[in-house]
Amino acid sequence: MYKLLFFLHKSDDENVLKHFEEVTVNHLKEITGDDIMVARVESNFLLETKYSHFCEVSATSIDEMNKLMNTKAGKELNNDLMLFHNSITVISVNYSKDA
Repeated sequence: MYKLLFFLHKSDDENVLKHFEEVTVNHLKEITGDDIMVARVESNFLLETKYSHFCEVSATSIDEMNKLMNTKAGKELNNDLMLFHNSITVISVNYSKDA
């Protein structure tokens, strides 16, 4: 299993959360064909960067994730992340035994 974890940086700017929910998460929905749940981050006191919200997408393998990211919606997500990168942290997790 392969996952992409999306952590939204804590911000007083309401437009940041709005963009995350309305643009970034919508691209993820298009890529996966699934509903993407957004969770509120309750605590991360040990981390220097503070986060307010989180979501994730899963694929069976890195190859499947690469195929999803090479779709039109995946390319739109990558473009969005290039513009939005100061407000979000993306972490890739690979559960494969080969990793």
